Amino acid sequence: MNESSIIIVTGGTHGIGQACVETLAGQGQRVVFTGRDEAAGQMLEKKCGAIFQQCDVADEDQCHAAVTRAMDLGQGRIAGLVNNAGMSLRAPFEETRTEDWDRIMTVNARSVYLMTRLALPGLRAAKGSVVTTSSVAGLVGQRGLALYTASKATLIGLTQALALEYGSEVRFNAIAPGQIGTRMMQKIMDDPERLAATVATIPAARLAEPREVADVVAWLISDASSFVNGAIIPVDGGETAGIFD
Repeated sequence: MNESSIIIVTGGTHGIGQACVETLAGQGQRVVFTGRDEAAGQMLEKKCGAIFQQCDVADEDQCHAAVTRAMDLGQGRIAGLVNNAGMSLRAPFEETRTEDWDRIMTVNARSVYLMTRLALPGLRAAKGSVVTTSSVAGLVGQRGLALYTASKATLIGLTQALALEYGSEVRFNAIAPGQIGTRMMQKIMDDPERLAATVATIPAARLAEPREVADVVAWLISDASSFVNGAIIPVDGGETAGIFD
């Protein structure tokens, strides 16, 4: 990668996003990361030398500001974009509201559309790589997660369509994380029975560490995966491999 190029990570202040920032910066990459938590962003900025840009990905103007800053720092080149920002919602479908649908689709799907469209000129200039965080819930349905599943499945279709449209200039891939030890899983981790039931569905018999997902992201961003395009890669310990006994 060119020395002047930049990698953008959205949702970089916590969980998988934070692990991606730490991993990429630890490899010597220049990283601009976004998040709403200013205190956490500044702390991570000091820790690993990446550049924090406060940004709510539901706000188009803030997305534009984040990409503009990255483009300026990268002299018009963006080597990678990690679309990681997202939210979850667990509720029976009939109890959800229209505003729930709008919010989750805005944060999980519209943000990826915005960031990717805005970053595309810089990505094309650098022949860059885009990695989008979908979910195992985007591959198979999960009870109580209908809206979340719909938003994450959208990202899989978008990734594949963009790989076809721009594959000679920019690579587009997605990961589908399973059960990861992040704050999104905190309620389950705090409940021994629920944790045991969750782990029982994973052939690897444990939750993943965020860094294990970040390692896959870093590989997909790098030239080591130069012929991987349009792929959807589960990072789930075998959770979606098949039907279990």
